[in-house]
Amino acid sequence: MKRPDSSTISIIVCIVIIAVLSASLVFVINERNAEQAVDVTALQELAEIIQSEYYFYDDDELDGETLVDSAMRGMIDALDDPYAQYYTEEEYNDLLETNSGDYVGVGISVQLPDENGSSVVNVYSGGPADLAGIQPGDVIINVNGTDVANLSMEELLACFSSEDGVADEITYVRDGVETTVSVLRAEVHVNRVTSTVYNNTIGYIYITEFNGSVADDFWSAATELQEQGIQNLIIDLRNNPGGSLSAVLDVADHLIPEGETIVTIKSKSGSEDVYTSEGDEQLDMNIVVLVNGDSASASELLTGALKDYGLATIVGTQTYGKGIVQSYFRISENGGWAKMTTDAYYTPNDVCIQGVGITPDIVVELPEELQGTTIELLDPAEDTQLQAAIAVFSQQTESIESADR
Repeated sequence: MKRPDSSTISIIVCIVIIAVLSASLVFVINERNAEQAVDVTALQELAEIIQSEYYFYDDDELDGETLVDSAMRGMIDALDDPYAQYYTEEEYNDLLETNSGDYVGVGISVQLPDENGSSVVNVYSGGPADLAGIQPGDVIINVNGTDVANLSMEELLACFSSEDGVADEITYVRDGVETTVSVLRAEVHVNRVTSTVYNNTIGYIYITEFNGSVADDFWSAATELQEQGIQNLIIDLRNNPGGSLSAVLDVADHLIPEGETIVTIKSKSGSEDVYTSEGDEQLDMNIVVLVNGDSASASELLTGALKDYGLATIVGTQTYGKGIVQSYFRISENGGWAKMTTDAYYTPNDVCIQGVGITPDIVVELPEELQGTTIELLDPAEDTQLQAAIAVFSQQTESIESADR
């Protein structure tokens, strides 16, 4: 038999060492996975006890699927994450429908009822309520025979019919006059962008949240203002709670120069995703951004980018300070979805505003008696923050005229 040479022996030794290390690694990984695995045997046992022993258990009202959903919600609650949430498959689909901007309803948004009733904040153009003559500022006092004063929002919503083909009888007050209308639910498109012109020279665009068709609606409003010869623009993000990352990035593409960083998303593992402007058609206007303590998340992301690049003057009060990102995970076993905080976002200057917010360039409070009033119902003449934004352009004009003298 031929004796193996030294090189062959070395190769065999290496193979043996690799095999031993691989086996050891597999053992360590399996041990670690075993340590990290969650034993759900106790949950299964509890579910069986409830089904067999609970006196009021009725499989038609409290089935196994309901027990599982409740356990899922309990696990999410244990995270102590105010933004985390569990959705059943049906709830998640409803969420997608709502965020898309199209839903079936009467076509209004309202305030929490007080002792007088519920004030109408928005009436969506072309929707059933709009066609019935309801207007922003009307106070709803009765829905389908139930007085709504001092109800919770959940109780108010429960007053409306959920049956197809059944109209809602809505009584509202306008200028002291009560009116009752019959409103039949239909498909409604939620336009999250409204615009107007102040002093014939200043455009104004209010964005309620970054979802649905907001980017297209924003650009349509902005280009319409530009075609009118408007060079100054106020973007109102007050009370804007945020929305989807893709929607705010689409808006930012029109405001941030191509290739410039809009936001950096950093994960727990240390990985980074840098989002830069795709440089879509750029808005060539002087910009002021209005914010307040309820401007959060995506609205702060946009505000932070515009501020860091000096592309806008920020007016209002300190923003909310939500600099974290939530992700959705599908539970393949039952079709449910879990939302939880997974990342933090950083402005172009590498600042995370979580728990801090953004300080405006010009800090202006609303009068105390108007604080808490929805933006749509504010009288522009009494809106001190809006008036301060308008004044920014007057000061810029004066500065330019002084420089030309």
